[in-house]
Amino acid sequence: MKSKKFLLPMKLQFFAEDPEGGTLPEGGQGATPPDPEKPEGGKTFSRDEVSKMLNAERDKIKKELEDKQAEAEKLAKMNAEEKAKHEKQQLEEKVAKLEREAALKEMASEASKMLSEAELPHDEDLIALVTREDAEETKKAVEVITSFVSKIKKENARQTPPAAGGQFSGVKQNNSKAEMAKNARIIK
Repeated sequence: MKSKKFLLPMKLQFFAEDPEGGTLPEGGQGATPPDPEKPEGGKTFSRDEVSKMLNAERDKIKKELEDKQAEAEKLAKMNAEEKAKHEKQQLEEKVAKLEREAALKEMASEASKMLSEAELPHDEDLIALVTREDAEETKKAVEVITSFVSKIKKENARQTPPAAGGQFSGVKQNNSKAEMAKNARIIK
């Protein structure tokens, strides 16, 4: 026997969603904007907040453009020799900055090594605190930290340990077995 398939006409486009977030109208063409009363995910912002964010971004872009324009005008006024000199100066400044960063990384590594040798726990914050541009200054900063920690350790070591026998130091200790047996007897 042949089975017949009954097909029902359905308007599936009616239920489809637009990938941009809206729903497609019955014809399937164009998208309707999402409902403004329903925030989609994330935080909602007031008009003032959005305005402030946009103004800040606009000012930032405007400043960058002004800086680029000023640099372009400056270069346009210069002759070839002055341009080369200016570009050389900029490259030297960039190299100096990179060398400084490399030196700081090296000093941070040395500071970490020195703190490890002193058997002190350390993290990025402590290393940033003791790292200096000069090796001598870094060494002095690490020595200050290690001496401070050693003072703290000595201070903690000075505290008196608990008396023998624990917390009950007021109870008299008996040394002989006979006295201990006598004190332990229930019936006397």
